[in-house]
Amino acid sequence: MIIGFEDAFTDIQSEYISLCLEYVNNDVDEVFAYIYQTRSMKMFNAFFKKDGKILSAGQLGTEEASDEFLEVGRDDISKIVDVCDKYEHKCPNELKLVYNVKTKKFDAELGYEDYSEKEKVTPFEVFLNWFRAEKAKCSKS
Repeated sequence: MIIGFEDAFTDIQSEYISLCLEYVNNDVDEVFAYIYQTRSMKMFNAFFKKDGKILSAGQLGTEEASDEFLEVGRDDISKIVDVCDKYEHKCPNELKLVYNVKTKKFDAELGYEDYSEKEKVTPFEVFLNWFRAEKAKCSKS
């Protein structure tokens, strides 16, 4: 790992978690942020766990606030690319970030394949499947 890359990359991930927490006024139990980027496509979305329920960003804010939140997250994707370019590190196409507010546990799953071309699935479908899977987990508990 190139010196400085890990810190810079971790800082960007932290910025995304901070953006999500700011959006919900720190009033959630868990944050799930999804970032997808290729040369031709950029997507950001998030959902949250609150009081044992999985809620979309739209359920926790006005339409205007939700649109602005998603736009800021999408625009910030360029920071990920810039850091990877600066340190000459391979840039992930996909990031799934999970943050537990109470325990402060952070987890990141990075993907380096452009599945949208290979598997003919959209990033939104992947995000929606993740949302549904987490919702199903909450329903069972």
